[in-house]
Amino acid sequence: MSKDEEYMQQTLTLAKKGARKVSPNPMVGCLIVKDEKIIGQGWHQEYGKAHAERNAVDHVKDKSQLKDSIVYVNLEPCSHFGKTPPCCDLLIESKVAKVVIANVDPNPLVNGRGIKRMQDAGIEVVTGVLNKEARNLNREFFFRMEKKDIETLNHH
Repeated sequence: MSKDEEYMQQTLTLAKKGARKVSPNPMVGCLIVKDEKIIGQGWHQEYGKAHAERNAVDHVKDKSQLKDSIVYVNLEPCSHFGKTPPCCDLLIESKVAKVVIANVDPNPLVNGRGIKRMQDAGIEVVTGVLNKEARNLNREFFFRMEKKDIETLNHH
């Protein structure tokens, strides 16, 4: 197992802590690593409350450590304003060096936009790490999003 996979596995463990509390949102965990040490961690704890990335950033004691850190998150950071501001903007402002993502967000409001915004800001983005395991964790969310897309396409 690679370092990225090890950290992503821990991210999935954090994500599971949101089970039955975040629906209809997906379960998301986030780790922030600097010099191979975990400096921040968080998960989406409750529907309508802060997302995993915000909780992980808030967990970092010395915010200067965020610069050039690596963020592991099992779902693409959101790029739209919903109940919370966009997580991709938070990571850009934090000047992280790299974001490792398991799944691209199938939500039509996000779907690659968060990744593009981070890349445009100079952040290295890696996707697909433990993709199957992460998708399985949020299979109901993926099913709903993908089914909704198909229904939307059929009505146009």
